[in-house]
Amino acid sequence: MLANFFGKSKPINFIVLFVLFLGYFVLGVFSKDFSFNLIKELGWFLVVFSIYNFIITKNLLTYDSSFAFLFFVILIGFFPDVISINKIFFSNLTILLFLRKVYSLQSPKNIYHKLFDGGLWLGISFLIEPYSVLFALLLYLSIFLNQRFTYQTLLIPIIGVFGPVFLYFTYYFWYDKTEIFLSLFNWNLYPDLSFYTLQEFLFPILFISFFIIISILLKTPRVFSVKNKFRINWILILTHLVIGTTILLLVEDGSGSEFLYVLFPLSVILANGIEIFQKKWYADVIIILFLIASFTVSIVV
Repeated sequence: MLANFFGKSKPINFIVLFVLFLGYFVLGVFSKDFSFNLIKELGWFLVVFSIYNFIITKNLLTYDSSFAFLFFVILIGFFPDVISINKIFFSNLTILLFLRKVYSLQSPKNIYHKLFDGGLWLGISFLIEPYSVLFALLLYLSIFLNQRFTYQTLLIPIIGVFGPVFLYFTYYFWYDKTEIFLSLFNWNLYPDLSFYTLQEFLFPILFISFFIIISILLKTPRVFSVKNKFRINWILILTHLVIGTTILLLVEDGSGSEFLYVLFPLSVILANGIEIFQKKWYADVIIILFLIASFTVSIVV
């Protein structure tokens, strides 16, 4: 029943999903004692939802369904700290705008504009969270896979990144505070990972990882058995997950909001996994398990 309901993208689906998000939001406020500003948080996340849905539907990262959006909202329930509007949130907002360009390179229209805009958004994200520059690997992989590899396509993203970074440097150079600019390059490549073994994160990580591995194992052979555009998207999604996980481990925010870096690829992979058996009863079971587990985490942990 649930699989059939979310098996098509309809306006009623998004209303239900927004109500579900409100449920996680309320639970986060009362069970975690968060100091949320209701209007601000909801407003910003509506922006995120709009961009997220545009990327998914425009680039056909799933079939015509609401599963990706459903899992994106459910994953927020597992990690309610991502609702916080902070540095990590704005870094991910700019990364979403960057991802619009990365996944749209399959279309030959306005390639140079897309590459410059992608570099520009990545440069802004770098100023907010330096580790996010690792997503440049995803952009160049997209250039290679979509056969857009020329010296112009190699240089244009760099020019886009250089713009905001140069302005940022100029500002602090003018005020003789270049040490603030140089701090962007003080990377700690040996972070303390014990934070992720805490009870509130260990169960969600293990639970989600199990279904992610199953989804990848089920979907990948099907993807590579047919030569089409989705094969490129699938490679990009898996690479996106690896890069996002790397950044997640490097960022030392310590609040849990950094899980926002992996919600996009996780939700797309889970959606593609469940679409394989969309019309079977165990698709409903999986969705129900995710809902029960996420609400339990929101309330108990």
